[in-house]
Amino acid sequence: MLIKSIESLSNGLNILWSDNSSSCFPWLWLKDHSESKVDLHPDSKQRQINVFNNLTNNSADQVLLNKNSKLILIKWEDKTESSLSFNLLQSAAEPSLPQSYAMNSSIYWNAENEIIIFPEMTYDEFMSDEGLKIWLTHIQRIGFVLVNKTPSTPEATKDLMERMAYIRNSIFGGFSVWDNTLENPDDTAFTSLAIEPHTDGTYVHDAPGLQTLHCLKRDSIGGENQLVDGLAIAEKMRHEYPDAFNILCTVNIPGRYIKPDTYLEAHRPLFRVNDNGAVIQVSFNNHDRAPFRLENDQMSSFYDAYKIFHNLANEVSRQFEFMLEPGKVLTFDNWRLLHARSSLTGYRQLCGGYHNREDFESRLRSINSS
Repeated sequence: MLIKSIESLSNGLNILWSDNSSSCFPWLWLKDHSESKVDLHPDSKQRQINVFNNLTNNSADQVLLNKNSKLILIKWEDKTESSLSFNLLQSAAEPSLPQSYAMNSSIYWNAENEIIIFPEMTYDEFMSDEGLKIWLTHIQRIGFVLVNKTPSTPEATKDLMERMAYIRNSIFGGFSVWDNTLENPDDTAFTSLAIEPHTDGTYVHDAPGLQTLHCLKRDSIGGENQLVDGLAIAEKMRHEYPDAFNILCTVNIPGRYIKPDTYLEAHRPLFRVNDNGAVIQVSFNNHDRAPFRLENDQMSSFYDAYKIFHNLANEVSRQFEFMLEPGKVLTFDNWRLLHARSSLTGYRQLCGGYHNREDFESRLRSINSS
């Protein structure tokens, strides 16, 4: 969309777009959003202008429209100049509240057979020039990716993870190697017990964005892994159980983790939504849910809604099941997918860790804009 004409008004600059719509930008907003090298750092894009020092001087003296350069140049009465691109002005043509957005290009799946293009690649493919972009796109689209033919070593797994970003530290450490023979395990994940579908980190304010798991050694029976698309459940509940969906969007469910010298607790709705109602995070762990009480009728409604989600997540038909073998590395979106594991007998050693959500989104933006 191009700019047809501009008109200076007392309250701002009115822009007539090529589709005959118009936008009136306040003068203060225009000065505050100047993209000149003096006002906006060319590399970091950090604002270098402070419009609050001289509020009385934000009066335009001259406004120039350069259609060839796709820029608007404003000369102010205080002798400063501002430059704004058509792209910036177009992106802000319609006023809206800033908010978090769900990942674009997500393809919800309610069963394994709905995963049309399976998110799988080899270690060598991942380490190639285009490998990281494909890997990121798989997670953005489906919620997980499997990297096969990976050397069955902690070093290779760590190299794989650090190709995306630095590994997040947590109460369990950063990159970890563990097995199911620990005498005093901190979590059921370090045991041989079955684990129901859940997301990690319901007890921390900023739950991990991605989780990576690699089985290094396996001499066991059972222990199959399951993945469930939480966003698909959210959309099903939005349309088929709207009252229950709204309850799970509004009740801040407490999660907690307790061990000697540690007492973590955070409160978050099962479905975290933005102002448009789009689900941007699914947060569910029935085992880590801390006690809380609402009014009796509200508590009853909450239990009904929570039960719907719990039962849908535990439907076998919804779960993609597979076995983590040495050489197969799983990375999944912990803000979207629930993961689970069957009980096992025997020995199994795993390694892995977490990435922050913002680092995942950062690499996506960077790699898609290059």
